[in-house]
Amino acid sequence: YCETNERDLLINSEFLNEKNIKKAKEIIIKKIEENKAGKKSVKFKLKDWGVSRQRYWGCPIPIIYRKDGEILTVEENELPIRLPDDIELRSAGNPLENHPTWKKTKCPKTGMDAIRETDTLDTFFDSSWYFLRFCSPKSSEEPFNNEELSYWMPVDHYIGGIEHAILHLLYSRFFVRALKFCGKKLPEEPFRKLITQGMVCHETFRTKDNKWIEPKNAIKENGAYWTNQNNKRIEIIKGRSEKMSKSKKNIVDPDSIVFTYGADTARLFMISDSPPEKDLEWSIDGIKAMNKYLEKIYDLLSSKFKFINTFQKDQCILEEEKKAYEFTNNTIYSFSEDIKNYRFNTAVAKLRELSNFLVREKIKGNLFNYCWSIYLRLIYIITPHFSQELVHKSGSDQIIENIEWPLADLSKSSNTKVLIVIQINGKKKDIIKVDENIEKDKLVEIITKNQNDYNISVNKTKKIVFVPKKIINFV
Repeated sequence: YCETNERDLLINSEFLNEKNIKKAKEIIIKKIEENKAGKKSVKFKLKDWGVSRQRYWGCPIPIIYRKDGEILTVEENELPIRLPDDIELRSAGNPLENHPTWKKTKCPKTGMDAIRETDTLDTFFDSSWYFLRFCSPKSSEEPFNNEELSYWMPVDHYIGGIEHAILHLLYSRFFVRALKFCGKKLPEEPFRKLITQGMVCHETFRTKDNKWIEPKNAIKENGAYWTNQNNKRIEIIKGRSEKMSKSKKNIVDPDSIVFTYGADTARLFMISDSPPEKDLEWSIDGIKAMNKYLEKIYDLLSSKFKFINTFQKDQCILEEEKKAYEFTNNTIYSFSEDIKNYRFNTAVAKLRELSNFLVREKIKGNLFNYCWSIYLRLIYIITPHFSQELVHKSGSDQIIENIEWPLADLSKSSNTKVLIVIQINGKKKDIIKVDENIEKDKLVEIITKNQNDYNISVNKTKKIVFVPKKIINFV
């Protein structure tokens, strides 16, 4: 569906090494066809699309039906068609069809009686081109103009649920290509990159006669569940965890979470629980644990912390100080990379590793202030109220969002060591401590000299997989 970033190159992929995704796909398809194992085909085509809905809140369809049977489009000077304000939503059926006057009109050419189309457009129809309006938000003469379309399009990142990946992309491509056909300066593809986000899930509860019960009303007792209805205790059944929906009543009111634990806690929990593309399992225990974590950091920093922007590395004298400085700057780099690549859950994990390290090492003075200041600047994009409050309590009047993003100082001490796992066919055999930036060939040389110690026969090896700072696997 989408173009990919041409700077993203494949590794550990044999004949596809150093190729971007787009080029790699072409090579793979060509090889499959050469080997007569398959052929390239178009999987999706927009053949039929029902755009109408029998409801009030959609965009009116500009069609009228004349008394003599003619079906006409509404004159351009009558657009946009306005929905009536005096609508009755309690009766069955389409509210617009049941309105006594709105649907009645006259043909402007003949004066003949006519009725309006009472169906409204599917919201997918409207949202299939709205991103183009963002290119020209102040234009009053046209929805978008060519100069601004050329500047802004295509969209860099498209984020949506799975229904968008299947349907909305097809519709958006249809609109963009139709508009391109009509003379608009648009690219062949509307979106560069797609990120399909997961759903938020929660346990379900229902009575024996299959009536859904909200989780907040489910009470657990001695391994069983019950609820209170009309002062009567009713046994209920716990079902599987499913996507939150109003119909199954397995929803959580965000206001209650924000009121009790704060918006920052809710946000930090949601992005730390799982990758954006995976489903999120809602957990009140997870919310409580994240709130406890933030309170721990708040208590630590609210009394003995001074927010600072800069720190000179040469102020580090002790070895543990150098270690803390390097750990903090490594976190700046790895956290920034995770955020840029939508690895939000691992980004939060990096911050927790940093905070645990700083608490454990018990650093003092300006280095303490510097490391924790970096921590607050990084976590600010997730927990802005928490971070800014601590900056304020430290006596500083600085606004974090006005400070430039911290740059990582990745200059290392010469004696920095890491532990690398030695594997044979993916199974751990030993751990070796080596220089952090050791090259693959040098590491293999060290292991070869001591292969009896590691129980590895390097001569029998078909392939060596090396992940810097982590593992080396002899296949």
